[in-house]
Amino acid sequence: MQICIINCGRSRESRKLDDVSKALSRGLEGQGHSVRILNAYVDTDQRLSYYDYIIVGTESIGFLSAKVPEVLPKFLKEVPGATGKRCFAFNLGSLRSGKQLINAMKAMEGEGMFVNASMTIKNAAEAEALGKRLNVKRN
Repeated sequence: MQICIINCGRSRESRKLDDVSKALSRGLEGQGHSVRILNAYVDTDQRLSYYDYIIVGTESIGFLSAKVPEVLPKFLKEVPGATGKRCFAFNLGSLRSGKQLINAMKAMEGEGMFVNASMTIKNAAEAEALGKRLNVKRN
């Protein structure tokens, strides 16, 4: 199965989000899936219709903030092919990570994506373990 992980960090270079996405990718590849990681700030020339399953990783824009980075809704509007896809949303732990995750899912569902799971991930080891057991499904 073709899987896409979209990184939507608070800036173009989010080291922790990148490390967590790579670990999640290793776990999914261990299940036999093909995974590609996209940066929402840079990879706006892609098409999401190629992928069977989409994973969106976000990071809160501030310690006390529940807002998602503005690049997430902008990326989903600009890049075609997200409508009707099954997806998974995750964020990095922060003080208001639950509310921030809800806001990310609202942005995804606003573009017609079907979010079937979500989770707050604290570190790369947890992400890799999740990738090994995550049940991804086709449309």
